[in-house]
Amino acid sequence: MKRLLILLLFILPTISFSQKEAAIWYFGQYAGLDFNSGTPVVLTNGQIDTYEGCATISDKMGNLLFYTDGVTVWDRNHNIMPNGRRLLGDTSSTQSAIIIPRPNNTDQYYIFTVDDNPTGLTSNGINYSTVNLTLNGGMGDVVTSEKNIPVIAPAFEKITAIKHANSNSYWVITFIRDQFYAWLVDASGVNLTPITSSVSNSEGSIGYLKITPDGSKIACANYSSTQSFRLFDFNPTTGTVSNEMQLTLDESDDIPYGVEFSPSSEKLYVETDKNNAQGRTPPSKIIQYDLLSANISNSRVLIHTSMVNTRGALQLAIDGKIYRACSISLGITQVGTPYLGVINNPEADGIACNYVHDAIDISNGDSFRNAVEGLPPFIASFFVEPSITATDVCFGTPTEFFLNSSTTPSSILWDFGDPSTGSDNTSTDLNPTHLFSSAGIFTITATVTIGSTTSNLSIDVTIYDAPIVNSPVTLIQCDDDLNGIVDFNLEEANSLISANYLNETITYYTDSLAAVNADTTFLITNPTAFSNATTSTVWASVENTSFCKAVAEVILEVTNTDIPDDLMLNFYECDILNGIATFDFSAATNQVLNALLPETGFAISYYETIADALAEQNAIDETNYTNTTPNTQQIVVRADDINNSCFGLGFHVTLNVEAIPQFDLATTISFCENETPKTISVENPLATYTYLWVDENGILVGTTSSININTMGLYTVTATGLSGITCFNSKSTQVTFTQTPIVNSPVSLIQCDDDLDGIVNFNLEEANNLISANYLTETITYYTDSLAAINADTTFLIANPTAFSNATTSTVWASVENTTSCKAVAEVNLEVSVTDIPDDLMLNFYECDILNGIATFDFSAATNQVLNALLPQTGFTITYYETIEDALAEQNAIDETNYTNTTPNTQQIVVRADDINNSCFGLGFHVTLNVQAIPQFDLASNTTICFSSSNTTIRIENPQGTYEYSWVNEAGNVIGNTPEISITEPDLYTVTATIVNGNACAQTKAVQVDEQPVGILPNFGIDNIEIIDNSTNNTITVLTLNLPISNYEYALDNGDFQTNNVFENVTSGKHLVKIRDLENCLEASVKVSVISIPNFFTPNNDGYNDTWHVTGIEFQPTSNVYIFDRFGKLIAILDPLGPGWNGIYKGNPLPSTDYWYRVELEDGRVLKGHFSLVRQ
Repeated sequence: MKRLLILLLFILPTISFSQKEAAIWYFGQYAGLDFNSGTPVVLTNGQIDTYEGCATISDKMGNLLFYTDGVTVWDRNHNIMPNGRRLLGDTSSTQSAIIIPRPNNTDQYYIFTVDDNPTGLTSNGINYSTVNLTLNGGMGDVVTSEKNIPVIAPAFEKITAIKHANSNSYWVITFIRDQFYAWLVDASGVNLTPITSSVSNSEGSIGYLKITPDGSKIACANYSSTQSFRLFDFNPTTGTVSNEMQLTLDESDDIPYGVEFSPSSEKLYVETDKNNAQGRTPPSKIIQYDLLSANISNSRVLIHTSMVNTRGALQLAIDGKIYRACSISLGITQVGTPYLGVINNPEADGIACNYVHDAIDISNGDSFRNAVEGLPPFIASFFVEPSITATDVCFGTPTEFFLNSSTTPSSILWDFGDPSTGSDNTSTDLNPTHLFSSAGIFTITATVTIGSTTSNLSIDVTIYDAPIVNSPVTLIQCDDDLNGIVDFNLEEANSLISANYLNETITYYTDSLAAVNADTTFLITNPTAFSNATTSTVWASVENTSFCKAVAEVILEVTNTDIPDDLMLNFYECDILNGIATFDFSAATNQVLNALLPETGFAISYYETIADALAEQNAIDETNYTNTTPNTQQIVVRADDINNSCFGLGFHVTLNVEAIPQFDLATTISFCENETPKTISVENPLATYTYLWVDENGILVGTTSSININTMGLYTVTATGLSGITCFNSKSTQVTFTQTPIVNSPVSLIQCDDDLDGIVNFNLEEANNLISANYLTETITYYTDSLAAINADTTFLIANPTAFSNATTSTVWASVENTTSCKAVAEVNLEVSVTDIPDDLMLNFYECDILNGIATFDFSAATNQVLNALLPQTGFTITYYETIEDALAEQNAIDETNYTNTTPNTQQIVVRADDINNSCFGLGFHVTLNVQAIPQFDLASNTTICFSSSNTTIRIENPQGTYEYSWVNEAGNVIGNTPEISITEPDLYTVTATIVNGNACAQTKAVQVDEQPVGILPNFGIDNIEIIDNSTNNTITVLTLNLPISNYEYALDNGDFQTNNVFENVTSGKHLVKIRDLENCLEASVKVSVISIPNFFTPNNDGYNDTWHVTGIEFQPTSNVYIFDRFGKLIAILDPLGPGWNGIYKGNPLPSTDYWYRVELEDGRVLKGHFSLVRQ
């Protein structure tokens, strides 16, 4: 790696060697300057006409490329570019534009535009557009697809730029309220994700933002009633802003506007004026701050005071001077002057900086050519002082020096501070080289003369020691296959090459020159496994912590292995299924050493592969190694002599893994007491084994894979493999005997016949308690075949035992299984009886519903009626069901005291009677539930009559049928029988609705009517009105966000009230807006005016449009109305309450043409536009 050192300068006296991208300026009203000669020359060909913001860019030779006011772009021939209109800046924006070259592309530039935004609230904000100089025949044009690309909105009127610390890209910076935003512009374009820095809040959108030429500090002028002038640190590497400092101005009511730094970045200048109810006023001032002072704010010096001029820009030029725009204020309107002020020596302290007011006349004798408030801003890096770079600062290598300056000096003399080199200690070359006599720190000076100015530059350069290496060195490696080609671990040579190798970086190359020049074409990317197949010599590049290098030669030698070929040492372990085990084969070390006798002094190491052994990496631990290849794996043995040179290597250890017998045996086995035979057995053996079974007393009970037993207890089996190695496995099982269920058999079930055919569904589960006393803890299943019940043959399984039909059999069998899985079988006989409830017994019950035919019944009275029907027989239990199936199965019984019908309107219920043995005595549909509808309607629970109302109507809403109505007041007097009634007084009113021609189902509801007087709606005023006027469709919108949530109506003038809060097509003039709160009896109104500005007038005394005036402005009598001609000259100030302008200026009628107006309304709005004076 070549060392590159960029060095700081100490410059005496000060001189600026500026780049010429900032050589041409166009600004103000058709004004311009050319700095290419070193002295500003007035230009008269500019087309720009702007109060404030503008931007210009030239090439490095000072040739104009293009310029802009933030809205329009002119090419170098002063023609508007074809796509150069309607950029989103504003000529009244402090810094409406700045131009940034696209890095690594000399044909493309970015124009960053900033909209006019004095309040910082709403605007187009910052956008950028791309200019391509190859378009439009080489004159350049704005790229259509890259025009007005949004960056951020809203934004303050501030923008500045500086080179990134890498010198290959730029930062574009703005300030908005309490944040700094920095966007990176590099070769790939504009990165729209900004770096943000939080600072304290400021509401001043107007005013300049500037950064020092060296990019270290940034100053922000906030021109507002809450003025602030602040200084910050800027980091050109990260784009972050920090260390906020508030700077005190000359007087507390001074407001900062223009800002600039000196070329050395050591002085800061600010321009201020006053701002009050009369607008911008003198005095204007220029203040200097010393940035090297311990207290910067207190270092301020008042440089100049003007009792005529108001605010204006400060801008550094390539001649090292700072220029000031001198404007004059007429209230809120600025008037240009033909002069610029100049700070001739910005680096000097205080008034020694030599400020000259009205120093340069830019008019060239033309009255229309003026400077107003703005001057073009540039990338601050254009004004950076020269620098020196030095390369190759390692001892023994010539060091190169470079002078970095945009201007070639007329002479230069270098002194390298190395007198022992004799005449070589000095040079007059522009970019010389010097071979230093030793390592160390040297002071270098350069005396530079440009024009009539001579500067002395002084820097310190450190020359660093180079690494000390041994060369050549030799690496010896064993040949694993006698072909002379083998892999080397080149890093083993590191310690041989340098005693300081642990603090150095060593890389290897196959070519010596490549090692010197770091040519990666010959770089050895894997030095731990390098083959000598193509070369027996490599070169090591040794680099120390000072990035200095040396090169050493490394010779690669190959020897034959001396471990006997037939030496093979076997080791054995048992595994757990997968052929993997852990070995301790350390005993192999002595056996290998014995095989090498009488040679001694060797170090033995072990590896998985030949490649690892050759590279001496990934050595394995012979005392605790788990094989990676299942069952059998060979291990590489390497023997090294006392010089760590390879003496022998090869596969000389074999690891053998034998499988442990694998099989399954349940840990517990349970048999039923009546089960025979009782056999226990191993399951799923992986191979053929020998077996030994013993009982819990250690007595041998079998030698096969399965045995039959007669007693409970613990049984253990041991399986041994047949390979002859003693790998075995033992497992045990605990055997228990459990009791079988005790059942009654046979048992009988009796069921009622619902249709006298003898076939009926049985709920077989009713037999469970007849079969077994423990049925609740047992599992009982039913089969149609007795043998199937014994063998659990699902072919004959009764899948639904709660609804089993006796159509095919009158006998079934129950399989009873207890919690220990032991079973017994019982026979169940199915018997059918005829129902004895009278067929004609039908009991009806009635309820009123709530619209859907569903109601809740208590029909428990049916029980006694059914029991009476069964007399003289007694002792029955009566239950109720929704279906015959549920009744037969005796499941899903319903509660007769609280039952909600599931079939709307009418539903029949099944009655079942059971005798004392729970046998069915009778069942059938003997209860009918009838539901009749309750009248359904809506009625408000309360309402209010406003005091001003003569009467109101109350009515029922949403009736669900035809009903009869009866209205009564609180006294009980009937006052109506229709769905609605009119009332005139507050009271409690009750209405009862009854179904016409229906039963007695009715519904009653009441409404409380209260009286309330009309009041004033609070908090309603002009802030609740939003007006869009001076348009083709004037609108008034009533806003209620600050009012209570309610039901409002609105009216305009004498019109009817409406629920829509927007009035459209409103005529200009005075209007009365009314609002009323229908829920709370509140009303309010407010007077408003609608502005209209005419597009033309005809001052011919015909009684029509004889004057131009703003209508609807009567409510804002302190508004300001200004009229200008096309050159921005103020020709009339109108009284808002007066008759308007008659087209006369200074007693003379003005010609028919377009004129511009600016209306500053009392409510804070500013309306701008133009109109036509038409003389007929």
